[in-house]
Amino acid sequence: MKPYEILSIENAGGKYWVVTYKLSNGQTEIETIDALDHHEAFVKFRNFMIKQQKNQK
Repeated sequence: MKPYEILSIENAGGKYWVVTYKLSNGQTEIETIDALDHHEAFVKFRNFMIKQQKNQK
């Protein structure tokens, strides 16, 4: 099972995007990303999660 699943990426105004995601334990969380568009927000969020997982090991 993946450690998280993205539920939505929504513009929060201007260059800010809110990523809502569900963790493997069922907990839903949000993260605000500074990005130009939806695609950049997705890439930055994915990289953030990869970095976070590496730091936990």
